[in-house]
Amino acid sequence: MASPAKLNKAIDKLIVFTETAAGIFLAAVTLFVFVNVTVRGASTGLSDVVNWFQGNESFRFVLTIPEWYHLSCLALGVCIFWGLAATSYRNDHIKVDILWDWASPANKRLIDIFATGVLFLFLLVFSYMLGVKVMSGYASGEATYDLRLELWPFHLVMALGIVVATLLVAVRLFRLVRGENVESEHEIEPVE
Repeated sequence: MASPAKLNKAIDKLIVFTETAAGIFLAAVTLFVFVNVTVRGASTGLSDVVNWFQGNESFRFVLTIPEWYHLSCLALGVCIFWGLAATSYRNDHIKVDILWDWASPANKRLIDIFATGVLFLFLLVFSYMLGVKVMSGYASGEATYDLRLELWPFHLVMALGIVVATLLVAVRLFRLVRGENVESEHEIEPVE
C-alpha cells in the first residue's frame, strides 16, 4: 500500500493537473472572445473606411471566427467542470459557515462528513448523467452549425472533469471519516 505522503503527493499532482486544465480552457475562452472582437471591430472599421472613400454607406462586411461562440461556451463548460474538481477536494469554494463556526469540533467534523457525503452523491449522479449525455451525443452525431464539429468530445472532456471531481471528493470523504485533518494538508497561499 502506498504511504500517506506518496498518496498526498499524487493527489496534489492531480489537483495541479485539474487546475492547469481549467486554466488552459479559461485562457481559450478569453482568446476566442478577444480575437473575435478584434477581428470583427477591424473588419467593421475597414468597411467604414471603404465607404468613406466611396462616398456612400452601401458597403458592409463583418468578419468573425467560425464557431467562436460555441467553442468558447464549450471551453467554458470544461473550465467550470475541471475547476469544480479542485475546489471540491480543497473545500475552498464559496460557503456560508455560520452553523459550522458555532459548532464544537466533533460537530464540525460531522457537518463536514455530511456535507461531503451529499456532494459525493450529487457528483456520482452528475457523472452518470454526463456519461449518458456523452453517449447520446455520440450516437446522435450532434454537431456545431458552421464547421460541423461533433460535440461529444467536448462533453467527454467535461464529463472527465466531473469524474475527477467525484474521485477527489471520495478521497476527501474517506479521509474525513478516518478523522484526518483534510483542511491543513492543502493550504492555499494568499494572493498579495
